[in-house]
Parts: sequence; structure tokens; C-alpha cells
Amino acid sequence: MTDESFYALRPTQPYFSFDTTNYKQQDHLRDGISHFYQFCTIPGKKLRLVPDGCIDILFEYDPEGKMESYVAGTKILFETEEYREPREIFGIRFMPGKHPEFLSTKTKELLGTKHKTEQVLNCDSNFLEEMARQHSFSERINVFTKHFPIPGKINRQHNFGKKELLQAVKEFIYESSGKIKIHDLEEKTGYTERYINKIFIEEMGFSPKTFCKIIQFQKALETLNSGRPKNMTETSISLGYYDQSQFIRDFTKFCGTTPLKYLKMKTQK
Repeated sequence: MTDESFYALRPTQPYFSFDTTNYKQQDHLRDGISHFYQFCTIPGKKLRLVPDGCIDILFEYDPEGKMESYVAGTKILFETEEYREPREIFGIRFMPGKHPEFLSTKTKELLGTKHKTEQVLNCDSNFLEEMARQHSFSERINVFTKHFPIPGKINRQHNFGKKELLQAVKEFIYESSGKIKIHDLEEKTGYTERYINKIFIEEMGFSPKTFCKIIQFQKALETLNSGRPKNMTETSISLGYYDQSQFIRDFTKFCGTTPLKYLKMKTQK
């Protein structure tokens, strides 16, 4: 499996460009990182968040230059949060299902929450101080990549242990854009559906079926971001939904709005 095939889907938070100002993004698409991003919050305006299956490391700078840093896990439903004071936020988004080796906590312990970076990140004491001194997007990227080179992916071909099995299952789901059936994972891994579910929930905090739904939703976002489909029913089926009704229902649960309203919002931006 090549890096290009594994990183075919780029996880997105679509509302970052609607609910913030000065949004920037630099794709990385290697070393387990999807992209780096930066934006300024709008005081009193709610920031809408969608499930993406990703872990983010966030650095929040206030107008006086003081910095706080967090590690945030994925949401599994549509949510909002509000910043009452202006903040410039720099973030690193890892690929869906990627758990950086330098974190001292399980993915499930991050689920839907933020943890102070110094509590869960294994790093030298100079790292956060150095990040606090950086003022530009490019400088922040350079400091992070200097301190945290990411090791390559696990070889999933032989001798699955728990860690290798979990990684392989996440990759199979990702490669299929969330369309793989859970019972098909039995044949691909040699483990029972029950055991796969057990290991996945132990580490991730949710089931492989939920991860499939999140990846399927992210693929739907990517499709809609490329333009309005000619036939929504055919698009729904191609994305792996049973029909258009299921597509609309699942999309609304994760995005807080229907596919058509989302498309309309994009054209009005």
C-alpha cells in the first residue's frame, strides 16, 4: 500500500472557513499528518465541529502572545464551541485513526475532549516554550516538525498483535472510504468480528462501524466540496449509503445541516 493510496481522503472541518477569519492550511499528507492549519476565532461566534476521526494538537495564542496548548480527540456527533475572547489557533491534524506514538494516552481517552498538551505529550521542556515564541504559520510548522518526526506505518502483512490489528483495521476502513462491511474484516485479518470490535472499542472508544460512518461522511464532504452532484441518489449509492434518505439522515447528524443546505452555504460564501 502506497502513501498516496492511504492518504487519498483528506479529513476536513468545513466550518473552519465559515466560522473563523484568516484561515490557512498547508497539506502535509505524510508521516501520519494530514495538514497544518491556522485561523482566528470570532468572539461570541460559535465554531461548528464535525466528526473527522482525527486527533489534533492545538496551540491557542491570545492577543498578548500568551499560549495554551491542547490535544483534542475526534467528535462522533456534530457539536459547537464558542470562544469569548479572540484567539489565533495553530493546529496539526493527524490522519483519521492515526494515534501519534509520542502521546501517552489512548485515543479513547481523548474522544470528544481536550487535554493539556503537557499532560499527554512526551516532549522535552523546550518544545512548548519554543512554540510560544513563534509568530508565523511557517515558523510554527518548522518547530513542530523539528521536534516530532513521525515514524512510518506498521507493516500489517504478518503476525497481528493488538496494535497491528487495530492499525490494519483502521487502514482497511480508510482505504474503502468507510464502505467495507465489518464481517469482511474477519476474512482480511483472520480475527472474528467480535474480537475486532472488542479491540477497537478498547483503544478508540467507539466501534469500527462508527469509524466507517465517520470516514463515509468525510468522503461525502469531499464529494460535495468538489461541486453539486448531477444526481444525488446516484451519489448516495456510490458513497455506500443504502439510498438518498440514509445519506441525508447520516450527513445531517454529523454536519448539523442537510447536503443541499450545505451546498447552498458553500455557494453563498
